[in-house]
Amino acid sequence: MNEAAANAPPFRSAVQLLLKTTPFLVFNILIYGAFFVATVLWLAVFGGLAALVAARIEILAVIFMVIAVGGPFAVLAFAKRYILYMVKGAHIAVITRLLLDGELPDGKNQVSYGREIVAANFRDVSVLFVLDRLIDRTVKRFTRRFVRIVDWLPLGGGATQAAKWASAVLNRSLSYVDEAILSYAIAREEENVWQSARHGLILYAQVYQPVLVTALKVWLLGRAFFLVTLLALAVPGILILLAFNAIWFQIVVFVAVLVLTSLLVRAVFEPFATAYTIVTYHHAIAGVTVDPAWDERLQSVSKEFRKLVGRAREAGGGAPGPAGPTSGDPGPATAGT
Repeated sequence: MNEAAANAPPFRSAVQLLLKTTPFLVFNILIYGAFFVATVLWLAVFGGLAALVAARIEILAVIFMVIAVGGPFAVLAFAKRYILYMVKGAHIAVITRLLLDGELPDGKNQVSYGREIVAANFRDVSVLFVLDRLIDRTVKRFTRRFVRIVDWLPLGGGATQAAKWASAVLNRSLSYVDEAILSYAIAREEENVWQSARHGLILYAQVYQPVLVTALKVWLLGRAFFLVTLLALAVPGILILLAFNAIWFQIVVFVAVLVLTSLLVRAVFEPFATAYTIVTYHHAIAGVTVDPAWDERLQSVSKEFRKLVGRAREAGGGAPGPAGPTSGDPGPATAGT
């Protein structure tokens, strides 16, 4: 990790990295902005069709409204998985390199450089998706098995209900932990990305507490950002609703406000959340050595981790050793080892 990032608090480092990677923010805003325009047109077309046939064929009007409302969310889920994740993967790669080295190679465009790194590490988009899914499920399984929320609460042994609520919040807050571990895999610059992810998960299990605390902070900040954005957009939305009595138009406006709020969260807040979690993770694992005992524990409780280990062995990775390239933060001098 470069000296400036190592000495700065994770929150400040995350903000600085976000400012340094503004091309990705602009790219996100352009992509999601285009999606929002397409969504508004979609809603207008199918909402209008629903209004036209409402008086004659009521069931058809309902079908058109379901298509109008459900279509954008279905397309967004598809786009996030197959298109936008490539942008996110490139952003993770650039954040990782800036965090470790402090700069990118001379003359490199951030977006194109990030895509090159993703292509070099994962070769095919399906590898990235499978690896991310295995990491995400292993993290959640580890949290359910080893993290005792009741020990975090200053309420004594009678905190069962509070612990259940806190555990539910914690499970929903794990969205960005897998991306931090992907960052570690990218930082290793090893051919066997499955083995790098395996080591990244083991290191996470060894130092999970600060990463989970950040995950909870990010979750709370995300909810606050969503509510503030929703309220800011709801004011003009309500004014538009009051100006028109058509129910189909009111539904279109309501859905448009929700979609725009969601898109702003994805375009602006999620990059910060990703950077914050990545920085915290790399801070936590700095100087930590992979413990083979945790490799065995994770294999004993998570079938997804066992699948990951199997993939690593197929690609030529054995059991994790105690030193060398399995150590925590690769640092700028050893990132390619």
